[in-house]
Amino acid sequence: MFEIPATSRAAVLEEYGQPLRMRDIPVPPVGVGEMLVKVMLAGVCGTDVHQSRGTLTIKPPLPNLQGHETLGRILALGEGRVRDAGGEALKVGDRIMWAHADCGACYWCQIARTPVLCASRQGYGFAHPSMLRGGFSQYEHITAATQVVRVPDEVTDEEAIGVGCAFRTVVAGYERLGGLGFQDNVVVLGAGPVGLYSALMAAESGAREVIVVGAPARRLALARKWGAAHVIDIDEMRDPAERQRAILALTGGRGPEVVVECSGVPAAFNEGLEMIQKGGRFLVMGQTSANTLPVAPGIITGKGLTVIGSVSASIPHFYKALQFVKTRRAKYPLAELVTTRYPLDRVNDALAAMAAGREIKPVIDNRSPAEIEESLARGALA
Repeated sequence: MFEIPATSRAAVLEEYGQPLRMRDIPVPPVGVGEMLVKVMLAGVCGTDVHQSRGTLTIKPPLPNLQGHETLGRILALGEGRVRDAGGEALKVGDRIMWAHADCGACYWCQIARTPVLCASRQGYGFAHPSMLRGGFSQYEHITAATQVVRVPDEVTDEEAIGVGCAFRTVVAGYERLGGLGFQDNVVVLGAGPVGLYSALMAAESGAREVIVVGAPARRLALARKWGAAHVIDIDEMRDPAERQRAILALTGGRGPEVVVECSGVPAAFNEGLEMIQKGGRFLVMGQTSANTLPVAPGIITGKGLTVIGSVSASIPHFYKALQFVKTRRAKYPLAELVTTRYPLDRVNDALAAMAAGREIKPVIDNRSPAEIEESLARGALA
């Protein structure tokens, strides 16, 4: 049905702080339980920007192939790979998404039951180019240990791509948070994809007021469409003290019961500590850089706060996020997350646009005209 290529054009990170370089990578053979997929859409996120600059907390060895949020179409299925993680049959031509591959044998996988902390995780978007495990490429190789989920037929490519990083991260984070209390006030710091999905989850979880703090206005407009009752534009309200006063006025003078940090800006951590209500819960998902700042730990003890860190996600969170998209796609304009589609050879432009905040979600688009028409047809059925 699909021709198996000998090589894959890919954008490789060879030196931190320098543009990615286009290379032809040999396509690995498809062994037992493995897969080869055509990359249809690869999302570009803030982590990719930090990775390309070398400012992640943990730096992947160079060279590496970026792109950790990918929607792919199966080109080849290795022997024994017949179903996805949810038990659905797989076949060549299906659209899938996948998690980083956990070893399943270490303490974090077996005892702690927290596979995102796996001691031997095989990551996508951070590996040596020869492994072809990154979405900034025409094709991607899926290992036998990697769990995948089939994208529901009703869901468009543009609706699904946010699940590849931001949405599954938020589903995992809210799981660690323990959900929301009935009529909790929620402040989301940051209006990027993680912040937008956090606002959406809060609205769907019965929050009293959902307040998104961020910029630019384009992102805040989408936050309103996705359930935010109030937005605070940091380009217009630059003083953190003024923002705190505005939030206190919206939350009965006590501050929010829940703050969700999604901005990735270290200073936002302190701003969240200042505004949160006594006894509140502070979910931190956006901090991925190695930058530091002074913090007063006494605020945490004095207010009796619960601070929860959450990173990445595992396959159940992909599955749940895709099911949410399937059941809520008529209620929310989820495809509007994608703002610009770039061809693979313009990946550096996509990274620059994301770094400048000009985009909500730029994507690398490898689809054929027929595949684009197929996605549009799915959207017309909504």
